[in-house]
Amino acid sequence: MKRISHICLMALALALAATSCKTESKISRYKDIYAEKPITIYIPPTIDQAERPNKKITDKSYNNQLDVAQCYMRHSLMKPFETKGYYVLGPLVSTEVAKADSLGECHINDTAMLKTFADKYGVDAVLFTFIYKWEQKGEDWYVYVEYFLKSTKTYTTLLNTKMKAGKRIILGFRGDVSITPRDAKLTRNLNLDPSTAQRVRLLDLVNNYVLRDLPWANTSKDFESDINKNARFSCMEY
Repeated sequence: MKRISHICLMALALALAATSCKTESKISRYKDIYAEKPITIYIPPTIDQAERPNKKITDKSYNNQLDVAQCYMRHSLMKPFETKGYYVLGPLVSTEVAKADSLGECHINDTAMLKTFADKYGVDAVLFTFIYKWEQKGEDWYVYVEYFLKSTKTYTTLLNTKMKAGKRIILGFRGDVSITPRDAKLTRNLNLDPSTAQRVRLLDLVNNYVLRDLPWANTSKDFESDINKNARFSCMEY
């Protein structure tokens, strides 16, 4: 199942034009997840394919922003799954699992590796995430990302969503990035500079948007309780 979408998160608000989206039930959109009923999810490191310039002194700071955002994205993905009752092998556990088996980077079509996760660790599905590009147009920052939820049993792609997400950035008089009150807590808690904090915040918002409508886990009493309800819009093409 594939969704190609464009989401604008301007001033921390979702501004979606859903007029081009067709209405479909959750059982239609997530039919493969309902059929396989995954419970345990493994989240490997996000695969970052965004360009890394190295021509200017300022590029070092920019590249560091992207590196921190990439690492944080993996952490941010846990909550939407846990909220719906799934058991998630988070970053710390995942790292130890990968080290123990010398698995290295997890590849989406490596069926042998997927089988290892299923047989040795009881993983039902692996969530692969990609960052393809960062883009800036005036005060609007964009990121291009893609999500694949892959079954370790049938190797079926249970979920595939491709997104372009944007966030309005408030700039100071000198062109430097300003932090809004809603972003201040994140900046303080993670000890991030303002520019890095905005990238992290954007990834957090788009992760929650993409995964907000997941079916409840099979172990939850709410499983299939909303199976015939309309799925939320997330299909604005770009």
